[in-house]
Amino acid sequence: MKQVEAVVIGAGPGGYEAALELAKGGMKCLLIERSKERIGGICLNEGCISAKNYLQSADYAVKASHFRDCGVLMEVNGLDMERLRDQTARLKNELRSGVVWLLEQAGVETLYGSASFVDSHTIEVSGERIGFQKCIIATGAKTRDIPALAVDGRRILSSREVFELSYLPESIAIVGGGAIGCEFATFFSAFGVKVTLIIRGTQLLSSEDEDVSKALLRAFKKRNINVITSAVVEKAHVTKTDVELFLRGVSEEQIRCELVLCAAGRVPYTDGLFLENAGVKLTQKGFVEVNEAFQTSQKDIYAVGDCIDTLAYAHTAYAEARIAAHNIISGDAEINFHVTPSTIFSDPQIASCGMREKEAKEQSREIEVKKAFFKANSKAKILGDDSGFAKMVVCAQSGVILGATIIGAEATEIIHELVVAVEKKLTAKELSSMIHAHPSISEIVKFL
Repeated sequence: MKQVEAVVIGAGPGGYEAALELAKGGMKCLLIERSKERIGGICLNEGCISAKNYLQSADYAVKASHFRDCGVLMEVNGLDMERLRDQTARLKNELRSGVVWLLEQAGVETLYGSASFVDSHTIEVSGERIGFQKCIIATGAKTRDIPALAVDGRRILSSREVFELSYLPESIAIVGGGAIGCEFATFFSAFGVKVTLIIRGTQLLSSEDEDVSKALLRAFKKRNINVITSAVVEKAHVTKTDVELFLRGVSEEQIRCELVLCAAGRVPYTDGLFLENAGVKLTQKGFVEVNEAFQTSQKDIYAVGDCIDTLAYAHTAYAEARIAAHNIISGDAEINFHVTPSTIFSDPQIASCGMREKEAKEQSREIEVKKAFFKANSKAKILGDDSGFAKMVVCAQSGVILGATIIGAEATEIIHELVVAVEKKLTAKELSSMIHAHPSISEIVKFL
């Protein structure tokens, strides 16, 4: 039986980052993924990279009217979906090749196939048994099933099939009001597709503060996106040309559309791992159970990324992978104490870090909320997008910044200044006294 020092299951951001770190630490590491095409995981193949590349095209289209106002004579004559699809595929292949090269240079051995545990120190891949000293599970997540909407890849799509579309539909219903749903609503509406967004709860982006959700809703209404709240899809009738959705909620409704996109989030992917054979426990929600050092109930097995119950972002998985690998190499029990930014690439963009206003109120914290609007930001006006605002949650006694949220132009970029402020426990006065370049979008921070 083959023996290795460390095995990593899953080659998404958490998996390949962990493998690279283990190899840099001098360990003989084996990285397992179902196929070479899946290297990069959800992030590269059907998530972060693909979606943001599509959204960049939408951003170009939306800004065309502003370009004309600035004297640039141009028109948007629709979208060549086949060209965008093929260009995205080339981008993914280029990035995937870069990851493969890094793994090869680091001396990481890659094995393709589905892994399952035989016991706490043995896995099986395609009939071959492999013994290991340490293991990191990084299998990620998969699309959450909606009972009334069976994905068929033709009329009812998941976030995987949507990137295979070769045409723009006339209409689409998107089920789910989280980050995925809002980003796809942004994309399709930018090119004139009639978009209906169906959400179970009472507001878009349920984890965000109400004022942020309302600002996004206003922006969506300006783009003629129809948002239906407090609604559940009870039944779907699929024909050769469209889908009829029957909704149950505040009022009974029927929606007819050309396509349906299921964007109700993701669930941890642990199918077929036979974790019970290794003594690895799951939480009630189906996540791999870990302690603060990312160690599972089996001391020699760790888990990182979307298969554990932490923020489901690639940048979170990267950080967790580095820490777990460090703990394996050094025997330490380091934890992730860093402040993680939350980012949504809708239009307008939304980014948050630290404590939100509603969290502070739920905890009965004495706070002060500081807010500044992009209407007063000269660079935002130059860019043609002065909607939205930035706000900080500040401790009323000490003035220390507890958290921040931005909705507006370049929010996903300028949030990082506030990440540093929250992590380093700066006060609002200290941050506002810093010199910001003028004119700049990030200048809004000094007015908080």
